[in-house]
Amino acid sequence: MNANVRMSGEEARERVRDATDIVQLIGERVQLRRAGRSFKGLCPFHTEKTPSFTVTPDRQIWHCFGCSKGGDVFAFVMELDKVTFPEAIRVLADRAGIDLPKQERGPGDEKFDKLYQANALARDFFRASLASGEAAKKARAYIAARGFEEPWLTRFEVGWAPEGWDGLLTALTKLLPADVLEQAGLIVRRGDGSGHYDRFRNRVIFPVATAAGKIAGFGARAIAEGDEPKYLNSPETPVFRKGRLLYGLPIARAGMRESGEAIVSEGYLDVMRLHACGFTNAVSTCGTALTPEQARLLARLQIKVLLLYDGDDAGVRAADRGLDPLLEAGVDVRVLLLPGGEDPDSFLRKEGAGALRERMESALDVPSFLAAAGTAGAGAANPTIEARLRRLVGLLGHVEDPIRRRLLIRRGADVFGLEESVLLEAAQSGGRSRRVLKPRAGADVPTGAAAAAAAGTPAEVTAQGPASENEPAPTDPVERELAGRVLTEEGAVLEVAAQGGANYFRGETLRRLLNPWLTQGRPPREDELRSLMAESPLTRALLAELPPEPGRTIEASRREARDLIQRLEERLLKARKQEIRDAIKKAEQSGDMELQESLNAEWRD
Repeated sequence: MNANVRMSGEEARERVRDATDIVQLIGERVQLRRAGRSFKGLCPFHTEKTPSFTVTPDRQIWHCFGCSKGGDVFAFVMELDKVTFPEAIRVLADRAGIDLPKQERGPGDEKFDKLYQANALARDFFRASLASGEAAKKARAYIAARGFEEPWLTRFEVGWAPEGWDGLLTALTKLLPADVLEQAGLIVRRGDGSGHYDRFRNRVIFPVATAAGKIAGFGARAIAEGDEPKYLNSPETPVFRKGRLLYGLPIARAGMRESGEAIVSEGYLDVMRLHACGFTNAVSTCGTALTPEQARLLARLQIKVLLLYDGDDAGVRAADRGLDPLLEAGVDVRVLLLPGGEDPDSFLRKEGAGALRERMESALDVPSFLAAAGTAGAGAANPTIEARLRRLVGLLGHVEDPIRRRLLIRRGADVFGLEESVLLEAAQSGGRSRRVLKPRAGADVPTGAAAAAAAGTPAEVTAQGPASENEPAPTDPVERELAGRVLTEEGAVLEVAAQGGANYFRGETLRRLLNPWLTQGRPPREDELRSLMAESPLTRALLAELPPEPGRTIEASRREARDLIQRLEERLLKARKQEIRDAIKKAEQSGDMELQESLNAEWRD
């Protein structure tokens, strides 16, 4: 029996973890430099100028001291690529060439895998067809006429579906059953039930991938005059849900992280042109208006969004419809409508990347977009000022963040030349208000506890974060090292427990973290420590710069702990003396003789 089949789920995870070089994995996405036994770089999850992102290969963990994110190789893939834990395992297993056992796979995975396999084979077939001889000449000529060449054709895996009715069918049924190809939307059953035929024929093919990079379906562009529809997508399948996919996302993710913004357009060719012109953060919807699922996908990437659409009536309506889901998802959005009915592809071919960058600098925020004179698009009647204001009020109802909502109100009042109090009251009443009310004196953007209350969040959580994360690692390197050794060395646990336990540590959260192990008289087991590192930024911070020391005896560990405790006691005593000195001065100034005597006695002791 194959050894992989016998592996348990836990064994498979451990094997994938062990087979993945954390420095190599992260180094492909983050520029790392060695710092002792660790590596440091700029955190990919927040903006910083001084590296606080640390990778510790000895412990197979990463941790950012700036934003407190961290974990193991699975956590890095999940956080950076916004995929689930099972998807992260599969990505790393594929990378390491490890076959996962069945128990590590979710329900329906086998069916999904067959559909993904069918799409991957179809992608290869279409790519090979485009590269073939005379048959694909017209397709290659069409692509060349549109100004596309390598490396972008390979980067986006562009292909061609031959003109015949059964080219794909004949090639792929040698590898997969016809019912799988039908479920994947690649072939269509004949009306009389006598067989199947290819769905895509004589079309340029654009594979559409999931966030994890698997081919979910295809977009296809007609190249023959009069062939309708011009664009044809795969039908909805278990893996191809147009409203949940963004074309070009796996390719654009790095550009989004670098720029902090995603450019969202409407066409496959638009995305390719944008990338070819240096706008490598561009994606597009798949023939639908922007959906809540797509907006949430963008929100999880923690980026801004620029809607880049044609300036015609359809483009204006598409941009307007995209505002609702984006604002509801908490995304900061701008709008840029291109002139003269141009789309991004045609505009860039005529005007160039510089002209587009210049226009992007003056892209409109939401209130400015609604107030713009051409909002209705060419050839249509623009809505009245009141209608535009009511549209803005309706959008404000989607904005949960009280600060962002108030800033939009302030901006809207400025753009429309309206008293802020009028727009504020309209937003508070959901647009139903008939009265003009002035805001109470001193009203302003809520901050701190007020903002937390407006958001429905307890102020203490907003101020401090979750209880398990509200305390940074100790600034005292001696205290930090002693705490790290308690979590990793039996000798340190025994020594600290014998000399007073968690009382040596000043932070309440740190004491709560260490106390269970001091009480049990042992450090966490390997699996327990791994769970702690996954869940606790404080644990990761303590261990990120404390490399393992295999072979250290319990007695050696106790000696080291005693030395650290002695140094801590000296520091605590010095700090207490300074406190007493300060208190004596205050007592002298206030004339409190009784307190002076008490403090002097403590000083002498």
